[in-house]
Amino acid sequence: MSAVTGTLPTESESSRPANKRRWWALGLLTGANLQAFSAVTIMNVALPQTQTQLGMTAGSAQAVVTVYSLTFGTLILVGGRIADALGLRRCLIGGLVAFALFSLLGGLAAQPAILLVSRTLQGGAAAFIAATAIPLMSVLFPVGRGRNIAFGTLGIVMGIGTAGSFVFGGVMADLLTWRWSLLINVPLALLTTAGIFMMIPKDKSKSNVRFDLLGAVLVSVSLGMLVFALDRASILGWQHLGTQALLAGGVVGIALFVVSLRFAEQQLIPTHLVHNGVRAAGYVAAFFAGIAMFAGMFVLTSFMQSAWDVSSVRMGLAFLPFAAGAVIVTATLPRIRSYIGARPVLAGGLLIAAGGLASLGSLTPTSGYIGGVLPAMLLLGAGGTVVMITAGDVATAGAGDDSGIAGALVNSSQQIGAALGTATVGAVIHSVTKGSEVGDSEVTVATVAGYAQGGLLGAAIVAAAAIAVFVIRNWRLSQRRDGRRKNHA
Repeated sequence: MSAVTGTLPTESESSRPANKRRWWALGLLTGANLQAFSAVTIMNVALPQTQTQLGMTAGSAQAVVTVYSLTFGTLILVGGRIADALGLRRCLIGGLVAFALFSLLGGLAAQPAILLVSRTLQGGAAAFIAATAIPLMSVLFPVGRGRNIAFGTLGIVMGIGTAGSFVFGGVMADLLTWRWSLLINVPLALLTTAGIFMMIPKDKSKSNVRFDLLGAVLVSVSLGMLVFALDRASILGWQHLGTQALLAGGVVGIALFVVSLRFAEQQLIPTHLVHNGVRAAGYVAAFFAGIAMFAGMFVLTSFMQSAWDVSSVRMGLAFLPFAAGAVIVTATLPRIRSYIGARPVLAGGLLIAAGGLASLGSLTPTSGYIGGVLPAMLLLGAGGTVVMITAGDVATAGAGDDSGIAGALVNSSQQIGAALGTATVGAVIHSVTKGSEVGDSEVTVATVAGYAQGGLLGAAIVAAAAIAVFVIRNWRLSQRRDGRRKNHA
């Protein structure tokens, strides 16, 4: 079986209908994808003000972020499969309209309970956006230079947008109110919807794609338990009974889901998608890229808040080098991909991200921006972008009627990795800080030491994954070649 590289020999791009409009559509699709992901970072910056004005406890304030990530991460797979059945364009438009409505509900919320409900529903709507935007890009740009430009543009937009969302959220929180962190989504989502109506042709629903209800329930509930358990672990610790029960339930549920695939008339996750070695490597790399990027951003944000006590706006500005790293690698990645296969590129991206995490090992309470924060920002932005662009490309290339679920698996892998990375680092910080002295200075020293140890642990995990992505494939190939030599001997 040939490797899936995103340059499969199909029809000429110039023969596709509405060839000019697809470039406008590219801007709309990258913007839609950014809205779904930036809703986490923007709200994170506005969280302190939200907690104060609504009189929320620390736990309920943290839940504002958690419930969004929970429904977002767990419904992406279901959203991808529904999109394959009903049509990618139709589901993207529905997701954007729902995203706007639930953002409006949250922005006008006068009670914490209403805000939490709105964020839960908003995350579900974002899952449909994330599950359809990248597969639609793959359909509009199936091969060649146009596809490279499209996925490169996605990397630039996501890199700049992720860093910019910190700045934007800080400015709105300081100059306006936390409510605009939600209300801003209303005009943006509706304008994007109108543009998609005009620029992207209609797609037909597919009667041959059936919905695996049992698989959908099992995977959604199981992933939800895992994501929630990982989030609770960073707060309650891994030894807490509730954390362990949720983890056990999630693992058992995933096992049952895998078993159910054998008996499903039409699988929620078609197994042929992961039988392709390069596509499977993309999913694995996306998972560990999620660990690297989100664990790194968690450490950097926590360090700047505890050691420097910076404002929301300055915090956002500090993340701009993250975008610079993304832009630099995006500009060079197409040329690199023309000489090197997807698997080495994925491994290289993970190693770069691991280097960013490793640089956090030198953090001390007196670390400055240039020596302590800047290297991690650049490396995490560069490495994470390399992996996510390449993973999205190889996952959706040649997926055909399964493009929705193929792309959704990339985002789902990243989200689960993000929860695991943040929880693991949080647990390390908690264990280091727990044994510190009562004095404020000692607590600060111990906390920063926890950041450093968490960064080093994450670097080791991601580096090991990079080696596995590259070496295991080579080992398998050598085994096959050896076998062929024996057969010919």
